[in-house]
Amino acid sequence: MISGTFRAVVTATAAAGIGITAFGDRSLLVLTVSGIAALFAIGWPTLLELPARRSAVVLLVLTGGSAIAALLVWNDLLYVAVVLGVGVVGAFVRELVRRDGRPRLVESVSGVVTGAVVMASAAGWLAIGTGQVSVGLLLVGAVTLTVSSACTALPIPGWLGSAATIVLGCASGLLVGSLIEVVGLLTGGLVGLAAGVLTAAVHALFGQFPASGRPTAALAAAMLPVAVAGVPVYVVGRLVLG
Repeated sequence: MISGTFRAVVTATAAAGIGITAFGDRSLLVLTVSGIAALFAIGWPTLLELPARRSAVVLLVLTGGSAIAALLVWNDLLYVAVVLGVGVVGAFVRELVRRDGRPRLVESVSGVVTGAVVMASAAGWLAIGTGQVSVGLLLVGAVTLTVSSACTALPIPGWLGSAATIVLGCASGLLVGSLIEVVGLLTGGLVGLAAGVLTAAVHALFGQFPASGRPTAALAAAMLPVAVAGVPVYVVGRLVLG
């Protein structure tokens, strides 16, 4: 069985990977985001114990790969939304072609659709773009996720642990934002708050799932806050920094 501490370390490592590759060639960031999305897609159906898991994995991988490809080609989240729409349709088509009597139909559809949303959101990291402001925003997102994830590994019980994660995530965002002039306190604080809330929620929720101790399921739970944070970080950057 894999512990919550291990998941926290993996989440922090994935977030740090985004921060490190943000300074290098764009292809490195693309590979990092793609790897995070792939690990999530492989383990998500197992984490939720969905029926017909192989087809669910295939659909999620196709959705994530198509979302990233669409963003790289058109550099616009509009086309990522189109890919997500196709993925949602694909989730229903997948149910139509199942030949196992379709048990747990609602859980299967909702689980795959939720996974598709996360896969599309991962492309948000790439939508942030390049340049000094974009690199600063990527770094703030990566640092706040790393700090928030590390906090979940501390032996702080219950809601106190969640509160500490949110507070430290926001504080780290304020600190890094104050150090990176092009980002600023407001953007740093908002990104840190989002990172703290996402990380605390994922740690509290999916840590209770019986399958969360399995290797692939644990990796999916670890990748979830990093993948899903892509679009929120992008939106905060666009609204505050323009």
